[in-house]
Amino acid sequence: MNTVAPSSYTVKSGDTLGAIAARNGTSVSEIMKANPQLKNPNSIGVGQQLKMPGSGSGGGATQGGGSGGAPQAPTPQQRPPSLENKPEEQSGNAVQGEIFPFWVKPTADWKTRPRYFGSPRSNGRKHGGVDLYAPVGTKIRAIADGRILRGPYYFYDGTYALEVVHPGIGVVRYGEIKAKLAPGVGKDVKAGQHIAFVGDLTSLSISMLHFELYKESAKNDSTLSGGGPFRRNAKLIDPTPLIDRLFKKTFG
Repeated sequence: MNTVAPSSYTVKSGDTLGAIAARNGTSVSEIMKANPQLKNPNSIGVGQQLKMPGSGSGGGATQGGGSGGAPQAPTPQQRPPSLENKPEEQSGNAVQGEIFPFWVKPTADWKTRPRYFGSPRSNGRKHGGVDLYAPVGTKIRAIADGRILRGPYYFYDGTYALEVVHPGIGVVRYGEIKAKLAPGVGKDVKAGQHIAFVGDLTSLSISMLHFELYKESAKNDSTLSGGGPFRRNAKLIDPTPLIDRLFKKTFG
């Protein structure tokens, strides 16, 4: 049996190791094994050369186009196969009930530092949400029926945020998104409706949806900012149980 020799990949702006792995049919752990110089999967730099695992009997990466050359970064019109639209997105049909905010699984869990709710931050602050890692441009959908309250407004490091009230769930701040989106303030959204894209954190080599949850009564408050260790409105809620539930409902 012939074994394809490992190819190389040049890290582009907005890349994450998870996204690179998805585009090449491999895993973060396999890329780490092929690149022993990598000590932190969240620390890759633009222009860095990575060896991609071979696609022989061991599984590894699939070489694009059969040329054996380095894979090309997708254009805004070309997304990796793992980000192809699901049937409900293509048809525009609304999803009944609740659903995970991505059509695909995030590239990392949301219960490990620095992604979990309450994770320590600088100056004694605590993380006010959970981070769902995904490539820049990943589509974000409404987790349930609701109405847009505010946004998009500037949030952090070149990204924006959108606030949506989901009756029976609470107010969700979809953070670290791109500025553009179709709905407007006061518009109703349906469960599963595409409402935003994952943004590009300009100073970091990771991208994500930063997901915050507040009591439903926060819809009447003028801001979600506040004091305390979280520097957030006192109606802040740990979103972890909600995200766990949505993930199980969506992906089994």
